[in-house]
Amino acid sequence: MLRVEKATAAYGRVTVLREVSLTVNDGEIVTLIGANGAGKTTLLNSIVGVVPIKSGSIWLDDRQISGLQPHRTVGLGISYIPEGRQIFGSMSVMDNLTLGAYSQCSRNHLSTLGYIGWFLRRPDVRSNLDMVFNLFPVLRERQRQQAGSLSGGEQQMLAIARALMSSPRMLLLDEPSLGLAPNLVKDILRLLARLRDEGFTILLIEQDAAAALKIADRGYVMERGRIVIEGSSRELLGNDEVVQAYLGKTRG
Repeated sequence: MLRVEKATAAYGRVTVLREVSLTVNDGEIVTLIGANGAGKTTLLNSIVGVVPIKSGSIWLDDRQISGLQPHRTVGLGISYIPEGRQIFGSMSVMDNLTLGAYSQCSRNHLSTLGYIGWFLRRPDVRSNLDMVFNLFPVLRERQRQQAGSLSGGEQQMLAIARALMSSPRMLLLDEPSLGLAPNLVKDILRLLARLRDEGFTILLIEQDAAAALKIADRGYVMERGRIVIEGSSRELLGNDEVVQAYLGKTRG
């Protein structure tokens, strides 16, 4: 599904990705592991077109997407949930969800019907709304509430739900558990496993590497902008170097 081939990216003169190559197959969860500054977030930003790559290529199926603008990658079925959730706190839960569906419409729909009117008339969007309300019943209950008044866990649910409103094939998530209590982290990761089981493809950055590997199919370890180790989750959980550096314990 997704292929990154020898991608190099920089901020000014500082190179942050160095010939990174990886694949994410349909229906997989793949996790990126590495210390802060390893290049994980930059890699996600490069995939969605926020940070252009200097060399290499990025492919979605048989289409090269490196160089596309972010709204184009959304239109191709990639939804990005950045670190910090980035919801619109002064808007209602429903308005946040509505904005997530923008890639499903044209400018003409927005100008002639008005956004909410258009939203309520689209059966595909209504279907997505039913799906996210089934996944997150609390959002149905609080759909008229200001998003900024939700708890941290509820805001993360809203961020994921908003991404699902665009009918994505693939989700990119950057630290979805950041700032959440341990029980909420488990809930979020269980949700991601459920989405994978329902056919979504997921590329995940998660600070709790052990928890991420337990739900992931495969993983890549990044150091200083490079992929240094890759393998199945079982292989990485059994790798002494990975265990000692990123899982906070030694085996034995």
